[in-house]
Parts: sequence; C-alpha cells; structure tokens
Amino acid sequence: MKLGFKKIAAAVTAAVVAVSMCGCMDNGKIMTVDGMEINNGVYLYYQQSAYSDAQSAIKAAQQEELDKLADNIVNDTSSESTESSSSSSSSSSSSSSSSSSSFNYFSTTIDGKSTSQWVKDETLRLVKQFVGVQRLCEQKGISLEQSEIDEISAQVKSVWEDSNYYIQYFYGTDTAGQYYESNGIGRDSYKQIITTSTLKDKLFSKLYDKDGEMPVPEEELSKFTKENYACSYILEVPFEDAEGNELTSDSDKKAVEDYAKELANRISKGDSIVDVQYDFDLKKERESSKIQIEEYYDKTPVEGKTKEEYVAEELAKLDVDKAENEEELLKYYQKNTTSIDKEVIDFLFSAKDDGKAATLKADDKVYVIARFDVSTRTDWLEGSRTSLLMNLKGEDYENYLDEFSANLSVTENSYLVDTKYKPERLESTSAAN
Repeated sequence: MKLGFKKIAAAVTAAVVAVSMCGCMDNGKIMTVDGMEINNGVYLYYQQSAYSDAQSAIKAAQQEELDKLADNIVNDTSSESTESSSSSSSSSSSSSSSSSSSFNYFSTTIDGKSTSQWVKDETLRLVKQFVGVQRLCEQKGISLEQSEIDEISAQVKSVWEDSNYYIQYFYGTDTAGQYYESNGIGRDSYKQIITTSTLKDKLFSKLYDKDGEMPVPEEELSKFTKENYACSYILEVPFEDAEGNELTSDSDKKAVEDYAKELANRISKGDSIVDVQYDFDLKKERESSKIQIEEYYDKTPVEGKTKEEYVAEELAKLDVDKAENEEELLKYYQKNTTSIDKEVIDFLFSAKDDGKAATLKADDKVYVIARFDVSTRTDWLEGSRTSLLMNLKGEDYENYLDEFSANLSVTENSYLVDTKYKPERLESTSAAN
C-alpha cells in the first residue's frame, strides 16, 4: 500500500510517535543494502514512519466501519429496529471508546497482512528507497552544493542543540536530538536521512522539471493546478457587536448579512480587495474604539465640544494598516485541504474564478468569498512550482523509486530485525496514540 509522496517533514512528524527504545544504540549496522551498510538508527527512523502509517491506516479503516454503521442506523426506518440499533451502537461505541485507549494495533491486519509484517515490509521499502535515491543520484551525477551541505549541518545542529518546548512538554527531553537519541536514532543517522531527503528532492527535479528527463508539459501542469487549486480572497464578517459579543436578534444579524453583501457587491463591481479590506478593518476599529472614546468624554468632558463632536473628531483620527497590494490578502487552497471548513472550500471551488464575490452564511459569521484565476498568479506559480509538480507526479515518482529499489540486494541481521527491533515492541505505546 502506497501512502503518498513523503518529504522529510512527514517523517519528522512520524518520529514523534512516543516509542520506548531506551537502551537502543545507533552505532550498529542492522543490514546491508546494495553494499551500503545501514545504521540501526536509520532503520529505526523509518520503522517509526512505517508504524505511524500503519496506525493511520488502521484508524481510517475503523472510522470507515463506524461511518457505515451510522449510515445503517440512519437508514433504518423501523423505530423498533432503530431503538435496537441505537442501543447496540451505543454499547458498541462505549465498548470501542473504553477499549480504544488500550487498542493493540498488532492484533489486526493491513492489506491482508498482519500489522507486524506490514510494518516490516514498509520499513524495508523505505530503507531500500533510501539507498535507491543515493544510487540513482550517483548514476545521474546529482550531488549537493556546499550551501546545501552547510544548511543540512545547521539543521542537524539546531535539532540537537536548540531547546524545543514541544519536545520538553510531551517527552521530557530538552532537545529533539535528545529525544531521537532516546529512541535509538543518533546524530549521524539523522544527518544521513536529511541528506538523502535533499537528494531525493533534487532527483525529482532532475526527472520532472522543465529541463528534466521526463519533463511535465506546461499544459498538463496548468490544467492540474486550475482543477486542484483556488486563489481566493475570504473575508469573515462575524455576528458580533463592537465589543465582540454574539448577536442574538434577527434584525442585528440581518444587518451583518446586508453589510457582507454590500462588500461582496463592491468587489464584484471592480473595487480592489485592498480597499474593501481596508474599509472593513477601519470600520471595525472605529466601532470598537467608539465606546472607549465616549466613556473617556463622559469622565473628562472637553470644553467647547459636544460629545458627538469630540467622538467624531477622535474617530476620524483613527487609521489601520492597509495592504500594499492584493497579493498580501490572497490565499491559495488545495481542493482537499482541511485547513478551513469543508462548507467553505466546497463553496470556493464551485465558484467561477472571475474575481466576483458572493456571500456564504454560517452559524457565527458571514463569509465574503471571491475566487481568482490561479493561472494568472505568476509569482505564486513560480514559487510553488516544485510543490505543484510533486503533488502532480509524486505517486509516479514513488513508484519509480520503488521499482528501481525493489531489486537491490539485502543482507540483514535477522536477530536485530526479527527479535531486538521487531515491530511488536512498539505495542506498549499504541494506547498513547
């Protein structure tokens, strides 16, 4: 089972799975792949990644089963059956909930394999790919520039020497490097992994970029981008008063909706989103400041000025920052993103990319949403080119690497692979994840 194109960030995330490997040393060699000796730490790093993927796959399968059960209950038209099913579901959910904290991931299967075997196979795939990338780079004359080598050294130094509050809070070590070492992953192994990850990115560009061996046609990349990415301006107008309190009356909420529609109409008629955002921010600032200004006048009246005059003058002095250009206000979203509400992303991708705006009402706010033609955003396209290519050709690239790496010879220390570092030793921490 392929789990997508993995960059080093994903591997680092996997590495923070709380795995108890105290006493494991990184100075041994667990196997040889195509004549290259593999440190224990490199193997353990990729084993953690494989284990994390296994957990995700199992959880996804469990959620799918729960969703099917919920659908069956909803679709059951018999009240008696519904009551029975609900009772059964409640009991099942309770049982699932009570046992989830002690769930044994190694008691189930993935793709017809035991979880243990799946983790072993996936770990070996990643280790062989680790070697395959280096062999392919050797064949194609790809190497690192001195600036890249220096950057890797600086990153490793930071990981080992800089205090990390996240690691301190969750795992009780001062630095991420100390955490890695407690899991059997030494500095040298980590540096090898980071180095190979950088080579992997350079190899990708060598294959698929403009002057690559298998360049992606510009038309194909443009089509993929337009179908899967949206350039958007999204303004949230909350159902709140000047003090941030939730509005309760229908009339007050309607006033907010009308204001949001007014802003949308301005954009649709050609007003700059820079001006619209500025006017919105200024209005908000003035409304929130008005109460304070009035209270100040009540305590210390200004001679020769009425309260209304004083408040108007003070409000006129207020200003807010204004974006220098619309690019500062635009956001780019991928169709399958989970960073914003699904209702919003669905609305965005159903809109035309003509820069005209519309409103979307939610429970606590009204969204003003405009979608622009992403193919015209030349600066973003150039800056995002590599990530766009990776999203388009990532699976092909993984397949390419796996096909090359599959035939690399492997000689392993069976005691280390099957006994000392067998996947089941990770079982004790499954409950925490």
